[in-house]
Amino acid sequence: METTSDIVPDLKKENAQLQHQLNSLELVFRNAVDILVVVDAASGTIQRISDAVEAVLGYKRSNLIGKKLTEILPDDKTSNLKLQDGIPEIVDGVFLDQKVKCHDGSFKSMDMTISLVNSNDQSVILLTLRDTSQRKRHQGDMIKKNSALDSALSAMIITNSSWKIDYANVEALNYWRYSRTDMLNLDISDLLPYMGDFDSLMECMEERGQWDDEIECQRRDSTTFIAHATAIRVDTDGEEQCYIFSFLDITKRVRLEKRLTELSLRDSLTGLYNRRGFMTLGKQLLDSSLRKQPEIGLLYVDLDYLKLLNDKLGHSEGDKALVITARVLKSCFRDSDIIARLGGDEFVVLFLDTPGLTVESIRTRIDRQLKETVDTKPTPFRLSLSIGYYSTVLCYQTQIGMLLSSADSLMYEDKEKRRKSVTEADILLGNDQQT
Repeated sequence: METTSDIVPDLKKENAQLQHQLNSLELVFRNAVDILVVVDAASGTIQRISDAVEAVLGYKRSNLIGKKLTEILPDDKTSNLKLQDGIPEIVDGVFLDQKVKCHDGSFKSMDMTISLVNSNDQSVILLTLRDTSQRKRHQGDMIKKNSALDSALSAMIITNSSWKIDYANVEALNYWRYSRTDMLNLDISDLLPYMGDFDSLMECMEERGQWDDEIECQRRDSTTFIAHATAIRVDTDGEEQCYIFSFLDITKRVRLEKRLTELSLRDSLTGLYNRRGFMTLGKQLLDSSLRKQPEIGLLYVDLDYLKLLNDKLGHSEGDKALVITARVLKSCFRDSDIIARLGGDEFVVLFLDTPGLTVESIRTRIDRQLKETVDTKPTPFRLSLSIGYYSTVLCYQTQIGMLLSSADSLMYEDKEKRRKSVTEADILLGNDQQT
């Protein structure tokens, strides 16, 4: 049986070790080259900020503690990062060329990583701000030598000219489940299940000096995951050529989608995304797919005579019509497609890989699903949907607003045609057959 005299030395030793770790973390935090910011996730106020903010932005650290994050990150409408009451809407991502406000009122372009950290029932948001000009001037050298790599959001790996791994950060070790010693005994090809993928990667790097694609990766226990990966070749004077890889597990999209739901970006009635959720995910889809320049399509759907249903049958039946419309659209399209209710009686679907898809084929698919739905559970009204479909090849000029406007115009043309064949009497007195 342990006595007090046995326990006390152990507690003292453990406390000393914890204090040493805290002191080490504080030393890293205070001397970091980047600006590190800890923000309360509930209030959006700055709890801690590193000394670098004084040299880079001109603020005194003490003047920012307790202030809203908007003090240095204004809610710029053109920014990819939106703030609500000082709290970022997206708390897991990397944002390049973010506008940051300096003490003198000017703005500086900085790269930012952001992540939500939960510990002891407390949630904080951790931001890392780095001067964009440093990335543009010294990207390769900075990534290789900066000790902050170990806390990077993505998995970072550096190999020599023979593809042998020289460096792997903590996230990379977590991704592949290797110890650091074991990882440094591997080649980059050992992390991939198919040699053909490595051959394609190597060929692209030799020709272009950079690579960007989605690729399957294999962990130590032979399980696999899909990552979005980038690589660059770095040639430095007097040093051996190296390759720098960045991997981001695509399963993070699931966590992002959950976070978007928590931020009320879904329509409460139908469970689809609302307008804000659609614009957020739609822009991310366009940005992530731009390099491949696929064909992209947008379907605009309008539930005809919704006001009539509300006025004559009651809002409960109008809501039922909206829910059925949402259910039909979810049945007609893939989980990867972005389906949203913009508001009222308007729905949209945004999707990639649309060659051969026409408004006629979409109409056939929707009508068939409508009939199956109503045959299963008849309704006291006839459901009529007007649709407009617009597709184009994705390019730098493609904007969500342009896609919406084009599809909306086509939808109104369809609505005018349908009003000649589907009247109010058909809606209220139909025999439950779908149009």
